[in-house]
Amino acid sequence: MDLRALRYYVAAVETGSITAAAEQCHVAQPSISLAVSKLESELDTLLLERGKKGVRTTRAGRELHHMARRLLAQSDALVKHFQQSAPLPPLRIGLDLVVSLERVKALLARLAPLQSRMQLELLRGEENTDIRIVSRDRCPENYYFNPLWRDEYCLLLPADHPLSLRGQLGVSDLNGIGLVERSFCDLSGQWRAFAERHQLDFAITARTDNEEWALALVAAGVGACLAPQGIDASAPDGIIAIPLSQIEGFPDIKRELGLAWSPLLRTEIKEALLPLFD
Repeated sequence: MDLRALRYYVAAVETGSITAAAEQCHVAQPSISLAVSKLESELDTLLLERGKKGVRTTRAGRELHHMARRLLAQSDALVKHFQQSAPLPPLRIGLDLVVSLERVKALLARLAPLQSRMQLELLRGEENTDIRIVSRDRCPENYYFNPLWRDEYCLLLPADHPLSLRGQLGVSDLNGIGLVERSFCDLSGQWRAFAERHQLDFAITARTDNEEWALALVAAGVGACLAPQGIDASAPDGIIAIPLSQIEGFPDIKRELGLAWSPLLRTEIKEALLPLFD
């Protein structure tokens, strides 16, 4: 017996109309009528009585409706059981070192609806991933890039640092300052070149390859830090952020973070990610 025909029949009985059943099942009316006729022929009995106001079940039709509902529920349960048992396809997400924990948490919240369709895997590094969370400057060649966040670079200072009390800072005020170096920063070379050009003597007091550790070092008073404004969203108490654009002589530096993906990305993943870009 055709399960689809049973579904069409149940819809006709429960809506009381061939037309309403067709709308509910998203098919043309003849499909519903044909399904009912096939069932009546197969069972050699009248199931529905047609009238101007719709359809009514016969005694046999009521019996079939009850049995069909139970059979369809068992069929749905069977499919659901094996779908849950089958391993979900993985969605491998490569995390760039410049992505803070707060940003990762925000993105994962947006990816939460995908949990029923695929298994999320977070990986450090750039190989064997479906998508990558990177800055625009680090987006691999020929990859698509969709921006999610735009940050201005800042000077992060401990709250009790002498420079935090200044109303206006200039480049020369940074001479001799102790810095916590973010060793993974894309702009490390530019900072060194800038310091040489302006004859600034930066003392590197600590190095770290982790955004949260950089914040902790600044908050502990180990040194200041040149970092994108976005990483201070979860900053511990005791950190002051001064945009570089407000420091006389410093260029206005910004960065974009977003998702990068290969043109070869699987279609089902592309479709699942589309709502993130609205």
